Amino acid sequence: MIHYFKADLFKIQKEQRLTISLGILALLSFLSAFLLHGNEDFTSSLIQLLSQFITLFFIVPANLFFGEDFTYRTINHIIIKQQTRKRVFFYKVLATLVLDLAYILLAYLLSSSVGLLLGDPVDVAVIIQSFITQTPLFICISLLSILIFVKSNKVNQAYLAFSLMSLLFDNISNLITSNLLHMKLPTDYFLFLSLQQGDHISRLSMGVSFMATILYLYLSYFIFSRKELK
Repeated sequence: MIHYFKADLFKIQKEQRLTISLGILALLSFLSAFLLHGNEDFTSSLIQLLSQFITLFFIVPANLFFGEDFTYRTINHIIIKQQTRKRVFFYKVLATLVLDLAYILLAYLLSSSVGLLLGDPVDVAVIIQSFITQTPLFICISLLSILIFVKSNKVNQAYLAFSLMSLLFDNISNLITSNLLHMKLPTDYFLFLSLQQGDHISRLSMGVSFMATILYLYLSYFIFSRKELK
């Protein structure tokens, strides 16, 4: 796996989509800080704003470690050398999670730095605590992106599916349950919305994310282990 890790590092360095996504992430982080300039509750508002779109960037690592390997069939060479899909799968999951969390840290670092330069009251302790509290939910959503890319046979479909879920699924589900089914569910059941609570994420949201994480991981591995690779 060391050789494959080195190959992935080389691929990451040469990947234009990764560079472009990092540039867009930096730009949005700067804009978020500028938009909230002068806000008395700058730190909490910044976390809430970033949490609304930051999970969209999870599609880049998921495509890098799963989508492209399936599209270009490079996954076949790895599996032949390893003789087992389990090690390959968990390596890819770990690499995806690390890169996803790196995106989050970068966004928080850049936006809070701009806030400090603008003279806004940035509470670094709150940002660190929020990141730690949000991490289980970020991991869960990252595994959802992996599941979508493993299940989908086309990268464009996976991009679209995860983007729609990230931006609209929780809001639409909330509207349906409250207006059509007349069931007022707390936002704790909706992980994308719960992210916006920062360091005030409830235990219920943590429990939901834990169960969903186990489910997404199991389904991803189940599909990956049986996926036909031509």
